[in-house]
Amino acid sequence: MIKLTPRLETIAELVNNSEAAADIGTDHAYLPVYLIERGKAKRAIASDIAEGPLTRAAETVRKHRVSGMISLRLGAGLETLTPGDKADTIIIAGMGGETIAEILEHSPEVVSAAKLIIAQPMSSVPEFRDYIYQSGYSDIRERLAAEGGKIYNIISISPTKMTHAPLEPHERLAGRDLLARKPEHFDKYLKNLTNALEAKISGLSRAASPEAKAELERTKDILSKLS
Repeated sequence: MIKLTPRLETIAELVNNSEAAADIGTDHAYLPVYLIERGKAKRAIASDIAEGPLTRAAETVRKHRVSGMISLRLGAGLETLTPGDKADTIIIAGMGGETIAEILEHSPEVVSAAKLIIAQPMSSVPEFRDYIYQSGYSDIRERLAAEGGKIYNIISISPTKMTHAPLEPHERLAGRDLLARKPEHFDKYLKNLTNALEAKISGLSRAASPEAKAELERTKDILSKLS
């Protein structure tokens, strides 16, 4: 059986009793194979935009003898899926937050047919939070995974629509759900954020422009609320 890294394992923990799980940007297809082997998904779709990763995915699927349960697709984003695939779980991991938002935005029919969407943005996490809250996704839950000295954000959402109160600047940066629940690795995660804010304040304190002074006060306010 495949053993996942902590980041991918945290994602896999969120998947249960899926009829069809789609892994977008699958690379080696470790995650969909893991879901099949553990009985977390009855079938899976492993999709990637490049032929090289999909070739590696095919080798993983063959090696673990799950070819009959995993469909390999070549293409961009969710364009490889149709509502007829009945993918109730969509996983998009290892891309920038703005890219993940664009992928979701460009395939509304596929997104609306899902029950669970799991995103693991490698960058632009505040921008991704802006998108999901403003777009009205529901059941927003954030988890943290520690791997290789880094802390990764893993965000699960439902396409069912609801209205949210606007994110405050400190919630946009740190995560409304994380601030409320303080899950595993939260203390280190928050320390990383506050260290970055303190470094930014130090740099802005040496600037004299009105714009820099305004940004300095805004950053101090965020740090105060996180502290």
